[in-house]
Amino acid sequence: MSKKDIKKEPGEGNGARKREGLSRREAALLCGAGALGAFASLKAGLAQTDPFGDPGGRNGRGASPFPRRFVPPAGPEVPERPTFFWAQLMYGSDQSWNPHPTACRSLIEIMAPRASVQASPERVDLRLDSPRLFRYPFLYWTGDSEFDPLPSEHLERLRLYLEMGGFLFVDDALAASGIGFDKSFQRELSRMFPGRSLQRLPEDHTVFQSYYLIDRVVGRTVNRPYLLGLDQGDLTMIVYSGNDMGGSWAKDRMGRWIDPVEPGGTRQRETSIRLGINIILYALCANYKKDLIHVPFISERRKGR
Repeated sequence: MSKKDIKKEPGEGNGARKREGLSRREAALLCGAGALGAFASLKAGLAQTDPFGDPGGRNGRGASPFPRRFVPPAGPEVPERPTFFWAQLMYGSDQSWNPHPTACRSLIEIMAPRASVQASPERVDLRLDSPRLFRYPFLYWTGDSEFDPLPSEHLERLRLYLEMGGFLFVDDALAASGIGFDKSFQRELSRMFPGRSLQRLPEDHTVFQSYYLIDRVVGRTVNRPYLLGLDQGDLTMIVYSGNDMGGSWAKDRMGRWIDPVEPGGTRQRETSIRLGINIILYALCANYKKDLIHVPFISERRKGR
């Protein structure tokens, strides 16, 4: 077939040759214009019926061709579940088990921001026969007077609680050795653990470095400048204060300290607060500060004091 036999279609000729000779830039512009035209037609059609109930389109700008992402309604923030609950032992028929009703809340309010512990501000009061006893690994026992012997089955539950990993912090609110609360508690301790007695905690015990480095044991008073304890294995399951630490933490409804702290005043009160925080952190974390990784750091801090 010769070139003469080839018939040209209408529109061919010079125009075709011009299109064949389009530059890349011109071709890109033509394609872009075509795409914009198609999108404009699509948008105009969708704007006639807004699937989201807005006749003029979303905010008056026409409907979107894409599905709207569902945004759930805002609700109240869910607080983190507390990791620490202050449980206090109730005993007897009067209120001698609760000599400082505000001490717990006061200490918790100070501790929470300092140590970043999610602690419940509400105290849990329970007796030794409560089925909830074993839910709380920290138990506070205090008082300011003598009390009658506890039922044997109650002491057996407390002994089991301690041997299974519970921690007991005892605070003599009378701050007097051999009389009042101290006398009665020592009697109950000998009933729970015959032949055993509280021992003085050494200065390098973990409780003195679980958060703050503590070198003085104080409370509302400094009648006994040491802590006593009873161990099970390498853990101390009972810590005993004879200086009425709760009395140094208690505040009135106006947020004022209730009891004077003697003889050290403000500085002594702060030391008692820090020791209370350490006792709680020891109950939560046990001997982790005795790990070798912490020893050089703690030694350096002590040298710098």
